Amino acid sequence: MGKSKKEIEEWKEYRLSVLEQKSKSDDDFEKYITFIASGALGLTITFIDKISPLEESIVIWVIALGWVLLAFTLFINLLSHFLSSKYNEQTIQDIDDEIEYDNLINRIDNRNRIISQLNLSSIILLGLGIISILIYTIVNAYQ
Repeated sequence: MGKSKKEIEEWKEYRLSVLEQKSKSDDDFEKYITFIASGALGLTITFIDKISPLEESIVIWVIALGWVLLAFTLFINLLSHFLSSKYNEQTIQDIDDEIEYDNLINRIDNRNRIISQLNLSSIILLGLGIISILIYTIVNAYQ
């Protein structure tokens, strides 16, 4: 038994609202990753300047690792945002070129997979960066 025209329209509206929410969520994700990573960098610089100067610290390589991981987080997040914009342009072009539906879906899936991998990498690098900074802070808090 097929869906009525009303049901089809309702599903289309619902699908559109889900896509709008996904877009907002993606924007928020990138914004929060950037805020957290840059904030963590700023806080650690303040910590080192005011509380635990480098010349009195031990395991300095741990905080250096944390900074590098946070910097990579910011870079990968920026790359993800850039590629997402480019992929949207490519999808629009594919639609304008009237690419076969199955081929279009495969291209979109491949593009989305790349963005998802970059976003997961951002999360992992952010977590590792914060853990490194916490380890440095804990070790040097007792110095």
